Amino acid sequence: MNPQVSTDFTDLIGHEQLPSQRMNSEEQEKKRISRELHDGLGQLLTTMGLHVQHCLDGSSSDVPLSGNHRESLEALSSMVKQAITEVRTICSAIRPAILDDLGVLAAVSWQCRQISRICSKVDVVTDFDIDESQIPEAHKTVIYRIVQESLNNAVKYSQANVIRVSMVHSQDAIHLTILDNGIGFDLADIKDKLGLGLMSMCERAESVNGKMDMHAGVDQGVEIRVVFPVQKIALNG
Repeated sequence: MNPQVSTDFTDLIGHEQLPSQRMNSEEQEKKRISRELHDGLGQLLTTMGLHVQHCLDGSSSDVPLSGNHRESLEALSSMVKQAITEVRTICSAIRPAILDDLGVLAAVSWQCRQISRICSKVDVVTDFDIDESQIPEAHKTVIYRIVQESLNNAVKYSQANVIRVSMVHSQDAIHLTILDNGIGFDLADIKDKLGLGLMSMCERAESVNGKMDMHAGVDQGVEIRVVFPVQKIALNG
């Protein structure tokens, strides 16, 4: 059995200042695009669907629709509904509204449920020992994106049937862990060829002074750990 080894990805990408401003700009742009899709294209499709349904409902024995016309309208109505669903899916992938509305814990939980629902052979388990109020605002998008990338990688490559996502607040730090029981890999194989996904995760962690490392081995699964130092909130009175 191959032993599980670990690597500090911060060392692999260097200690130069990472572009936190670029990360923030990207997230703001994703938020804008998601809102534009929802409020623009999404609303237009909804209006189109209502007009099509009005035509279907408005037909009567006095003004009947021909069979071909009704069939075409029903097909159009179905396509509009499908397009609305696609827009909502794209908006959620770009920037889920739940992240802004309910916070990162709810957003991560929703994301894990979605993975479990779509991939019936994978059970994604969450374990949070932290309150939303203990997570700085600047960290929330970073945490969500790291979990998102980790889950996507695990689903694509790990062949795992269990993925665990845990988050704990302890000793002035937030500890995020994503662990799977999949086939793993040899870390030596990727040290010189970090993928864009892993690089992005490292950059995101460092953008808020976090540190990411990975433990992995062949047939040993993969464990990603990120530690985000946070300051205590001073209470007066």
